[in-house]
Amino acid sequence: MKKYGYIALSLIVIILSACEKDLVVTGVSLDKISLALSQGATAQLNATVLPAAVPSTSILGTVKWSSSNTEVATVIGGKITAVSVGTAQIVATAGSVNATCSVTVSATITSITLNTSSSVLLVDSTLSLTATLFPAPSSAVASNLIWTSTNPSVATVSNTGLVKAIATGSTSIVASIGTVTSVCSVSVLTSIPTSLKGTNYYLISIDDASVNNFIGSAKVVADFRPDGVIKNLYVWNGLNPGTYNGTNFYGNATNWLSLVVTGVGGWSGAGYNVLAGTDLNKLKAITDDTSGKYYLHFAIKSSTTNSYEIQIGYGASSVILVYGTAAMDNVTPYVNFTRDGNWQEIEIPISVLKSKGLNYTTGMAATNVFAMLAGGTAGVKLEMDAIFIYKKP
Repeated sequence: MKKYGYIALSLIVIILSACEKDLVVTGVSLDKISLALSQGATAQLNATVLPAAVPSTSILGTVKWSSSNTEVATVIGGKITAVSVGTAQIVATAGSVNATCSVTVSATITSITLNTSSSVLLVDSTLSLTATLFPAPSSAVASNLIWTSTNPSVATVSNTGLVKAIATGSTSIVASIGTVTSVCSVSVLTSIPTSLKGTNYYLISIDDASVNNFIGSAKVVADFRPDGVIKNLYVWNGLNPGTYNGTNFYGNATNWLSLVVTGVGGWSGAGYNVLAGTDLNKLKAITDDTSGKYYLHFAIKSSTTNSYEIQIGYGASSVILVYGTAAMDNVTPYVNFTRDGNWQEIEIPISVLKSKGLNYTTGMAATNVFAMLAGGTAGVKLEMDAIFIYKKP
């Protein structure tokens, strides 16, 4: 019986061989004729042998792969691996015919920088994002940049980086090549908040997106936000960074001032300190003004019943206001605010602060342009944002 089996198998091989003798491979085609890869990346090429009657499992249908420069790119079974910067030709051969794919390998992208890291948009408005890749790749590799929105119901992004605001909320626009990414935080509003429609802004704590998109640099008289050189945020008596939850006052994902009391036995506080200079002199215009349109603006949120204290001014003319139900530093509460864990907007007319002694002059020494205290109870959080003085229209 085995003898007949061997005979039958031999006959099948002879028949198949006879059939292939009548076939000639006329061509090989690849699904890609060029590829742009960064070092370490891989890509799969697929070959098709012509005519279709040639079985891919037959001797005639077998595709042999080779690289013209294995130091740049290697290939096994059609899988290309980018080795080093340069160019190589990947060749697929079947019978006496072949097809070629040109491969360009660029240095591995190590960083992506966007033209802005945060933005606040109005519904139906757009933002054009541009990405700078490092090291600078070929245009072919740069075309592999992928744009995505983590919440497309809030804002979408095209493959060219054009962001379209759809509905209120926040999202992250991500630019990526492989595992290298860069993010722009986007917040979408239905209208411009009144506090961003004024003039003559003296900034203390506010996100860049709100300033750049709504206020504009022309309206900023002085910027006291910390720069780590002449403008700094100082803390005392056991305040440590808190945990951010949600968005800032203007709905942006950018962080805000969040501190938590860890020590006890004294008033835990923080202050925006500015060294002496011309910017401090610019404050004089605020208390010199008689229009009654200047306001101190800030936002605060809390879920506890403790009181908070703010201080504004310079030396003997500084003013203290307490927010809550209990006095601090023997100062009677000015007003309370809703304690529901959401941002509460507070605006105080500068005229009120002037009546309490606020008076800016020229030649002021280094001072805290704004300070706040959270008391000495461990666990109490101090969360504030959108701190600035401005002139209402």
